[in-house]
Amino acid sequence: MSKMINTALGTLDVNSLGETLCHEHVVCMNPSFYMAFGKNWMDLKSVEERAVQLFSRAKAECGLSTVVDGTPIDLFRDVNLIKSVSQRSGVNFIVSSGIYYSEELVVRRKEPKVLAEMFITECKNGISDTGVKPGILKCATDKVGVSEINANLLSAIAITHNETGLPIFAHNENREKTAYRQLELFKKYGVDSEKIIIGHCSDTDDIDYLSSLLDEGCYLGFDRIYPSAYERQAQTMYKLIEKGYEDRLVVSHDFYASGDTAKDRDSFVNPNRDFTTVHKKLLPELKKLGAKESTVKKFTLDNPKNFFSK
Repeated sequence: MSKMINTALGTLDVNSLGETLCHEHVVCMNPSFYMAFGKNWMDLKSVEERAVQLFSRAKAECGLSTVVDGTPIDLFRDVNLIKSVSQRSGVNFIVSSGIYYSEELVVRRKEPKVLAEMFITECKNGISDTGVKPGILKCATDKVGVSEINANLLSAIAITHNETGLPIFAHNENREKTAYRQLELFKKYGVDSEKIIIGHCSDTDDIDYLSSLLDEGCYLGFDRIYPSAYERQAQTMYKLIEKGYEDRLVVSHDFYASGDTAKDRDSFVNPNRDFTTVHKKLLPELKKLGAKESTVKKFTLDNPKNFFSK
């Protein structure tokens, strides 16, 4: 019997995932700013319309079937919004539990088990009153590195994984090689590396570093594929293909319909990007470099299915 995966609209047979992007967002913003300023900060109705448009386009033009929405609780995970976008676009969405990197007061004194209890509860019983259960865990380490606070957050995710069996997506600052510390900590908790995606590996061209991570058994997320960088990113991926690592690479854009990380509100929507660059630019570029059709299909079809099957 094949494995069933939690999505925003219920469970889905892993064999039905289809073309999958392993790290995207419907919306990404600071929850406190939205609570304070509401639609003066971000208009969620406009966000929904744009998200439906963008994901519908990716489905129609690229055959997109499933998206892993990597938005944790502290980047405005709005499950009802995700559900609506999924229903209207016809794209499956796998929702995340977990937390982004943070040094906020609310997490400074919390023991890992305190946070893990909250994550475990929503993974088993559903998020709030939505009835939606997460299908993946999100954690993050950034330029600060694995500080004492960050180690506690990662530990909470490891505890949650051991209790729920859900796989892990780990945001990284790969230029600082933070993934080494993450994998080391997860190993202490007995987390199998093949259930971890090390994210944002498209940010670096360091083949020795990327190869050493793959040798640990994890997956690598080439998940910041940009229209301005896909050729360089394809070259890095192709070198890993030549080294025999093609079975543990997944791809996406780490993009959103709207996000508040831009320098001003007029830039919350980026009209120059969408969710089709992987299929329209990156994958054809890999073929141009010499990758076989059967290999290229793995990154959006076979590898995501195998990752969620474990």
